[in-house]
Amino acid sequence: MRTWKVVVVTTVSIAILVLIVTYQFLASEGLNARHKPSNFEYAIANRALGISIPSSAWTLKSPIDQTPDATAEAKKRFTEHCAVCHAEDGSGKTKTAAGMSPEVPDLRADHIQKLTDGELFYIIKNGVRFTGMPAWDLPDDDDWKLVGLIRELPKLYPTK
Repeated sequence: MRTWKVVVVTTVSIAILVLIVTYQFLASEGLNARHKPSNFEYAIANRALGISIPSSAWTLKSPIDQTPDATAEAKKRFTEHCAVCHAEDGSGKTKTAAGMSPEVPDLRADHIQKLTDGELFYIIKNGVRFTGMPAWDLPDDDDWKLVGLIRELPKLYPTK
């Protein structure tokens, strides 16, 4: 019986401590987008994104040959749907993106380019909750062409 009381008291104490820390964080910074997330918040968000993508998506390979025509079609879709946040060059430097938190990623960056084709496809198709990245209801072929375009962005628009 004594062990049960210790477990309950410990659990309640931890819960109260978590609530106090959470309250202090929210009271001091709030959830407004003007504060850049901390490295800890980014780590949590990236880990959550990683585990939210089904392992079955990791191994998917694009069924689309990224021909010049496919790239041209992808650029058109990118301009229509993605460039408002990611910019035409994929840098994520736009007026819209400037106010977003978490920040819009540079699609040319190494950590984006290291994602598998399947991970990129899954993100484009399903979006990323708690960010500005929406899910798109485009045909799968269009999404795969966008994956191919994302792969080409570092060559088309090298970073300085």
